[in-house]
Amino acid sequence: MPKQVDHNQRRSQLAEAAVVAIDTHGLDSVRLVDVAREAKLTTGAVVHYLNNKDDVLLAAFDQVGLRNAERLEQTRGMDPVDRAMTYLPHDEETAREWRVFLQFWGRGVSDPAFRERHRAGYEALAYSLRLELEAGGVSDPQTVADAMIAGVDGIAVRVAMEPDAWDMTRMRKTVSALMLPLMAAHDPNSSLR
Repeated sequence: MPKQVDHNQRRSQLAEAAVVAIDTHGLDSVRLVDVAREAKLTTGAVVHYLNNKDDVLLAAFDQVGLRNAERLEQTRGMDPVDRAMTYLPHDEETAREWRVFLQFWGRGVSDPAFRERHRAGYEALAYSLRLELEAGGVSDPQTVADAMIAGVDGIAVRVAMEPDAWDMTRMRKTVSALMLPLMAAHDPNSSLR
């Protein structure tokens, strides 16, 4: 009797393998065989589940986005500084995800499929943050959500490019310097308004 394979689980396994392979070899250099090796499968299995290299790359991008969406849900209601810290490259997994995500930024400039994925991902993130900020009484939730995202992205770029210069203390101080005045300036009960 043939082995039963959960196709969604296999695609997820391949997407995760692609994230690791992209981090190891680079977005432009990664090959299907690298993804197959990382997944401990054959190249034929990769193309069976994900058709071609473009689909593999999109699956990897979506995998990173899925992880961020899960973090967003798991950190709902947390202090803004603590919440932002969970998104930054603070362990091997999040550092890998940011290194891979940043490689996709370059691809998004010239590739409409990746540009649309970026746009949709950021739109969903901003929308979710905006709803939470509105519920919390923040005066300009769209601006605050955009500023929070831009701040975290900027710090993450610095951490990815200069990992030895950015420890957790420096990240936390920088996040606090951005988030606390931002939140206070848009808090209807703050004297900073």
